[in-house]
Amino acid sequence: MAHRNQVVDGNCSVLEPDIEGIKMENRNNTQAPSYTAFTESIVDDLLKHTIRNLLQSVTQGALTKTEQCQKLQQSFTQAMEAVLTDREVSHPVLDNLFTQMYEQAVLSMSKAGLSQALLTRQYISGTGLIMSPLNCRTTIKDIYRIKGFARGIDKAIRNLLEEQSNVHILYPACGPFAPLLLPLLNYYKQRACYTSEQIQVTLIDIQPGAILSLRQLIADLGIGDFIQNVVEADATQFWPSGEIDLLIIEAMQHGFSKEGQFSMSKHLSQFLSQSGLMLPQSISVRGILVDGETEFNRQWKEADFAHSQYLDPCAQSQRVELGELLKISQSTLPTLQEIRLADGVHVIEGNTVQIPTGIADIASRILAIYAHIEVFEGETVDQYDSGITHPRPDMTFYVDVKPKSPLPQNVVVHSGDYIRFYYQLTGLPGFVPVKVDRV
Repeated sequence: MAHRNQVVDGNCSVLEPDIEGIKMENRNNTQAPSYTAFTESIVDDLLKHTIRNLLQSVTQGALTKTEQCQKLQQSFTQAMEAVLTDREVSHPVLDNLFTQMYEQAVLSMSKAGLSQALLTRQYISGTGLIMSPLNCRTTIKDIYRIKGFARGIDKAIRNLLEEQSNVHILYPACGPFAPLLLPLLNYYKQRACYTSEQIQVTLIDIQPGAILSLRQLIADLGIGDFIQNVVEADATQFWPSGEIDLLIIEAMQHGFSKEGQFSMSKHLSQFLSQSGLMLPQSISVRGILVDGETEFNRQWKEADFAHSQYLDPCAQSQRVELGELLKISQSTLPTLQEIRLADGVHVIEGNTVQIPTGIADIASRILAIYAHIEVFEGETVDQYDSGITHPRPDMTFYVDVKPKSPLPQNVVVHSGDYIRFYYQLTGLPGFVPVKVDRV
């Protein structure tokens, strides 16, 4: 029988560092770039990456600025061609293309002249974790997150332009590379799919370092004509000057935790035009009780990589499904009202589930929470496809057993109990399970 502590954290290979300790593998500047800001050890990897690319350029023959930009544009175009095609593209091919895109994006970032302070600044705001540009940079090589969103966004733009002459896109919390959209805009320009008269984009990020990187990358890609504005602002406080036709928000971590996806969606969705769309179209957050060894380790022993296509049927049959805890969509957002508690704490009331009875090993099971993302018209990001959909274990939740060393955050419930899941908005967002009377 697997014990609660048999959870190996190496499966979350694409997530950014988890601040709670669970390790997860998930302006234009015309002057010559200065690399003196990259001498601190915390950014040494970025410096090494920059030096490696510069050395490769020397050994292959020095590239002009134009040639460097062309190489960047080519890497973005090739990655988008691979994800937009309806032909099957193998994972090794995708991995190689996304690695090239990442390397070129980081090289552009290194030219933006960020100081160590701007590159590594990370903190908790009133609505969630604000990731540093350094930690955000790896999102551009999260293959299946970008594939699901790029295909969905492409379909949404096409649908909107069938009904109207132009589309205004708002992309908040976009990070230093705006990875869900800038590669697509570059592809549109390189392949003459759409013009800047048809698509205009406003990018928002609260990090000044991300803004500098964005402006450099936009200039290097040569897509400035598509960009209406790049705004340094808190997305939950931003008021656009006009209506939004397409709102793209992806600010979450596994288990729908840590970042301010909900608060941004709630605030910015009110500015959508009558026919406007919010992507993703829906986020279904679900709970399961699992055997940690089976769920997080055993089912992946023979898999090439963690992905929904490699979910093991035997491991899935051993899950105990609790059901949907919360659904975020354009239609549900207005119905989800904030509850204000003492000390300025805000929560959203989610769904109530019942702990099943008759499960022999329920005391050793772990509560895990994951998100299933419907981007648009059948394009999805499913469990294990990305760090943001990887099931997140909650090691504070106990069923039919008491912890040996109880802590204030521990929740102890019993088979048959009804549990209502509240979603905490204040500080670091996440779920708070509370035992309630029968509904």
